[in-house]
Order: sequence, then C-alpha cells, then structure tokens
Amino acid sequence: AMKNREWYPQRFQELCAQLRSDVRVGQVGSASDMKLEGAVDLRGQTSLRQTAAVLANSLVFIGLVGFLMHLARAVDCRSVIIYGGREKPAMSGYVANKNLYQQVRCAPCGLRNPCDFDRKCMDMITVDQVIAATADQISRYGTLLEVQTAVL
Repeated sequence: AMKNREWYPQRFQELCAQLRSDVRVGQVGSASDMKLEGAVDLRGQTSLRQTAAVLANSLVFIGLVGFLMHLARAVDCRSVIIYGGREKPAMSGYVANKNLYQQVRCAPCGLRNPCDFDRKCMDMITVDQVIAATADQISRYGTLLEVQTAVL
C-alpha cells in the first residue's frame, strides 16, 4: 500500500542469506509477503499475541516502519528499522532502535507511492548497513532499551 516505505525484496533475501550463517532467521508478517528462502516461515501463521511472543524471544527485529516496529518495542525487542526517507525517525521511531534513514534533498516527503526520484533514499540503504546495525543491536541483547524522555 505504501511503496515508499518498502525496502527491496531481493535485499531482504540477501540479508537473510548472510545472517543465516550466524543466527536463526524467522519471518513473521502477512501470508502474502514474499517468502525469504532459508528463514523459518511464520508468515500468516501467528496471532498478534504469538507474534509478540516471537519478538519478545528474538535477538533483534529487522523490518520497516509500521506495526511490527511498534510491537517489537512494546515487548522490549531491539530493532533495526529501515526508514528510507519517507519520514524521519524522530516522527515515529524509538531511540533504542537502529533507525536507517537517508537525508536526501526531497526527504522527508511523506508520499505513499509516487516518487519523482526513484526512491533514492531507500536505494541508499545497503545490506551491509543493515548487517552492521543488526550486529550492533545483537551485541546489546540483554541490556535495557534506551528511552527518550521529555522535559516539560
């Protein structure tokens, strides 16, 4: 529904292939999501509570801006979130996450689907960047997640 929030399926597949040499990779989400070869396939097979339990028992969640990002934070699961440039992490993100955002001249655009710049902001986020962010989050596993407080 919001192509400008989507990362590239082939990059998720490459990410999965690289991570599998070190960790077990599971995939949650909609049954219609592209299946990642080599991942434990839980697409469309878990209830909301079951998905929360999977996240609560995971080293890290890697995904896009949206519901699963918020669910992961609700169960204290460290996350790597691929923002691209549609919106800034300050708008919806959490300081405990590794939020991958590219500040290009048109960002944040807030656009759902049309992009006059061929989604350059999303294209700039590489598998290697996601791997590095994931390794950093895994190294923090078991520690309290950072929180942001406001002074009124």
